[in-house]
Amino acid sequence: MILRRFLIASLLLLLTQTLAAQQNDTIQRKKTKVHIENYDKMTYSKSLGDMQRLLGHVKIRHDSAYFFCDSAYFFEKTNSFNAFQNVHIIVNDSVEIFSDLLHYNGDTRFAEFYYNVRLMDDSTTLFTEYLTYSRNLHLAAYPDSATTVRGDKTLISCIGFYRDDIKEFSFFENVEVLSPKYQMYTDTLYYNTAIEKMWFEGPTTIINKENILDGRHGYYLVDEDFVFLDKRPFMHNETQFMRSDSIQYDRNIGLAKAFNQVDMIDTSYKIIMRGDYMELWEHRNFSLATDSAYAIYYDSDSLYIHGDTLFFHFDKEKEELKKLIARRNVRFYKSDIQGKCDTLTYLMADSTIRMRVTPILWTEDSQLSGTDIDIKTNGESIDWVLQKGNAFIISQDSIEGFNQIKGQDIISRFRNGSIQRVNVDGGAAETLYWIRDDDGSLIGIDISKSATMVIEMDGGSISVIKGYQDINETLYPESDLKDDARKLAGFKWHDEARPKDKNDIFRKAEAVMPQAVSSETQTETSSEPEAQADQPKRHRERKDINSN
Repeated sequence: MILRRFLIASLLLLLTQTLAAQQNDTIQRKKTKVHIENYDKMTYSKSLGDMQRLLGHVKIRHDSAYFFCDSAYFFEKTNSFNAFQNVHIIVNDSVEIFSDLLHYNGDTRFAEFYYNVRLMDDSTTLFTEYLTYSRNLHLAAYPDSATTVRGDKTLISCIGFYRDDIKEFSFFENVEVLSPKYQMYTDTLYYNTAIEKMWFEGPTTIINKENILDGRHGYYLVDEDFVFLDKRPFMHNETQFMRSDSIQYDRNIGLAKAFNQVDMIDTSYKIIMRGDYMELWEHRNFSLATDSAYAIYYDSDSLYIHGDTLFFHFDKEKEELKKLIARRNVRFYKSDIQGKCDTLTYLMADSTIRMRVTPILWTEDSQLSGTDIDIKTNGESIDWVLQKGNAFIISQDSIEGFNQIKGQDIISRFRNGSIQRVNVDGGAAETLYWIRDDDGSLIGIDISKSATMVIEMDGGSISVIKGYQDINETLYPESDLKDDARKLAGFKWHDEARPKDKNDIFRKAEAVMPQAVSSETQTETSSEPEAQADQPKRHRERKDINSN
């Protein structure tokens, strides 16, 4: 401690002399005399170095500064004095310093305070056992621990400085900031009380009721309760962890913003979010991610989803994710389903996924499309899929061609991840199906039409078709059906757009939606080759509901 005091005093004296030397040519500061203005009793001792001993109600002035104490030793030749007991210095209109012992040099305008030291500036008070103060530099310093109190804040550090002209503290080594709102721990902290702003450098931890923030560089706006951290900080609590290049946190409104390479994990909601920009609204139970954003809703079979912007709505009381919304260039991957659309909404309460604007869904070997698509899951796998408007189901035949189901609306029911039953509604149901024998040889290509249909599936193949009203069915030999007639009107195969794995959700692939069938197209497709009426029908059973 003695060595620290000596070093810091020597440093401040050197700084004072250096500053004085630098200003000498322009300012030419004059050395002014220390004046004794009051005392009750005075004695003189030449043996102690031409010292005047002042007793009782001592008042000393040097320039604009006033010194008060119970007793003092005044050295006229060195223009200095030592003050004892109830030492009080009025530095200027706002700064006062108290201590038990003071040594002051009038030539260097440098003071050393010992024991029960208290520096006060407006509503700020610094407590320590040893303090130096340079009037030339407007700089107070302590080498060995101090406590500073301002309002409801207490600041503790091993080493510190205070510039009273700019109202700024510098705290070093084991710095602590304690207040009812938060606690801060760092190695280096600068605090300007005039603008109520703190800067910190080195490993820093800020703890409040909601979160813990860790970083290596940043600032804190005291009145606004606003924190900025950069150099890869992270924010966390019991269930959430967020890391990025920089974080802004406004505690008043409960908003955290993270920038560049943002990673967020929420264990209570089982969600992982990533992107280059993210917002977390604590009070509104809402967050968003954008700019290369994607999320993982992890469970036994995780859902990977990407979109230009992802929105998350939470239920804090139940600790559940309520809703996930993805917008623009949406692509997702799950082991049993994959998809793309422009807008996706996932409602966790009823396990429903809504796909809007050019949606396409893939499951096993099937491609499902429509104006809108709704998916109902049972938590682990698909329960049913509803395609509304221009609905199309396409799957590749085992050898060549495509099996197709088309209608205005289609609802498909699943079992163990496979389509088991298909209902086609809307007044214009169509199927095109490649019928094969047990050995895989082609029997023919069946084209069926009716107002509505119910289709039973077995192992991905059509086993039963039930037509309702206006039934028309024709089985064609392959040679009699031209290539352009082997696809229903509006057919589009988008296999190139299908996400192949969890990393493929970022790829952009164009996919054009099947268009509504025009009357001209219907006319063209009605002029088909003659049917092979006597061709045997296998692998399915045809039931005409109207014939009953």
